[in-house]
Amino acid sequence: MPIRMRLTLWSTLIFGILLIGITSSIFFMHHASYYKDQDRLLASVSLHIREELEKGLVEGTPLTEANFSFEEFSLNGVYVIVRDQTGKNIAKSTNPYRAPDTPFTDFKKTQDRLLTYTDQENNRFRVMVTPIRYRQNIVGYIQAEVSLQQVDTSLVRLGWLIFGVTFTGLLLAAIASWFMARKSLRGVEIISQTAQAITESQSFNQRVVYLGAKDELGHLAETFNEMLDSLEKAFVSQRRFISYASHELRAPLTAIRGNLDILQKNVNIPSEEKAEILSDVSKEAKRMSKLVGDLLSLARADAGHEIQKGIVDISNILNELESRIQSSNHKMEITFEYQLSVMAWGNEDLLKQLILILLENAIRYTPDSGKITLSTFQDSDYCGVQVADTGIGIEPDDMPHIFDRFYRSKSARMHTSEGTGLGLALAKSIVDLHDGSIGVTSVPGQGSLFKVSLPKIKT
Repeated sequence: MPIRMRLTLWSTLIFGILLIGITSSIFFMHHASYYKDQDRLLASVSLHIREELEKGLVEGTPLTEANFSFEEFSLNGVYVIVRDQTGKNIAKSTNPYRAPDTPFTDFKKTQDRLLTYTDQENNRFRVMVTPIRYRQNIVGYIQAEVSLQQVDTSLVRLGWLIFGVTFTGLLLAAIASWFMARKSLRGVEIISQTAQAITESQSFNQRVVYLGAKDELGHLAETFNEMLDSLEKAFVSQRRFISYASHELRAPLTAIRGNLDILQKNVNIPSEEKAEILSDVSKEAKRMSKLVGDLLSLARADAGHEIQKGIVDISNILNELESRIQSSNHKMEITFEYQLSVMAWGNEDLLKQLILILLENAIRYTPDSGKITLSTFQDSDYCGVQVADTGIGIEPDDMPHIFDRFYRSKSARMHTSEGTGLGLALAKSIVDLHDGSIGVTSVPGQGSLFKVSLPKIKT
């Protein structure tokens, strides 16, 4: 059953229970009030007649000779009968209606008695029997009767009126609940239609157009649009990633295939040229291997794989790199300035890879006459490493994108064809895995400074 129908039924049910409770209370209150009014009328008439008759008895007038005048009570619709102690009629008022021959057999009651009698024609009467006393003895009875036809008719009309009001109220409540539920769930319907359109178009460029109040549904629509923004960015990034990855992989594969085709077609190729071709194949194979390795590292980072962490001395990593650099033949000046015992919490292999990425990036974009400096720092909460160079620098327009995958600035592409644009993206993912941060400051034409901050081990 749709939510709209359930909301309509529940709201109508709750309103119906309240409405029935209120109208039923009104009906029963009027019901009790009408009958109490009749009982009070009978009690008042009986009391008045008894006082007159008992007064006459005191003055010496026998009950059978008393002068009765009941006409005034007939105007109120009350029929009065005076009986002696045996139940025989002594006097009665003019009958304003066809009064029944009410059974009257129990004369031993010494208190007033009220009863409801129904005749053979289903006419109902309210009867009150009041004893007449003289010197503590019962000498007769007053029987006062009133027809309940008018009261019953009024109650029936009131019942039908209440039923009509209740039915109409429930019908209006159901209609109002339906439209309120429809209006309230309009935002959900719009979100559902947008999701269906996205499913059919397989595109994330659509958004929920919600013009309602800033309530829960408005917040849901806003959150849904934010989710679509995130999905669209991820989708575009994934498509760009696949496109760039296929392009980067195609280049070395094409070079390797071309060189192998040359070797295959030219069996008697000179040894020097063959060595050059094999060197190009080896170079492209290493480039492709590094590219695949970087892609796998990024995929593992995206998958959220847990890494083993422990205490890592960053100064030892720099010391190891310094030994490796001294044995290389780089022309630019590379210096190491680090403190001892710079302890961080992380994975030693990944932190080595991180520093190596930053160092290789600095070497790639620093001229032979330039200088590269690797140093450590630490404060009360963080420690880390800084890599400064006097290379080509980074343009301000390129700064927001340098950590994007496969992004290479125009100046970087003009400076060298080496690089895939994955190094800094991988460095950023390693820093994120360590709950750290990486920042960069740069001046075009003068150089750049990369700073990596990691949680410090306090000793």
